[in-house]
Amino acid sequence: MKTNQLYTILFLLSLYCCQNSKKTNTTISETDCIESVLAKDSELGKTRNHECETTTLHKTIENYTKAMQNLNFEGCPEAFSTAFEGHISAWDRMGEFTKAYSDLRGEMHVLFDSIEKTKDSTQFKSLLKDIWDTWADVEAAKPNSKYELLSN
Repeated sequence: MKTNQLYTILFLLSLYCCQNSKKTNTTISETDCIESVLAKDSELGKTRNHECETTTLHKTIENYTKAMQNLNFEGCPEAFSTAFEGHISAWDRMGEFTKAYSDLRGEMHVLFDSIEKTKDSTQFKSLLKDIWDTWADVEAAKPNSKYELLSN
């Protein structure tokens, strides 16, 4: 009987260990989630900055925001995910605004400099400020951030 009990205990212990190792392997830490999202956003941003050399600025921003909406936020802190959603919305608003500039082509920052000199400068600057403000919210939502989350 002692041998059977020993085998039973070893069997149960192995099941317990296997179940715990599966949980560890499938659970992503909040820090890993945030780093993954920010790394992917950085890649998407590099693409966005040059896509408008051959595509309308509106379509470029639309592609960028759709790709950001498809990022995996599972495992990220809720405050970070919420702040990032706000940032995506700010980009969506900029995308709608840029429909009026469908004839422009070039690197995104060059196009933004051109739009800033138009009659729509005030509205453009407001939308751009919103993008930067929502990015500050994303930064502030990272654990151990030196920024305070801005309240709306």
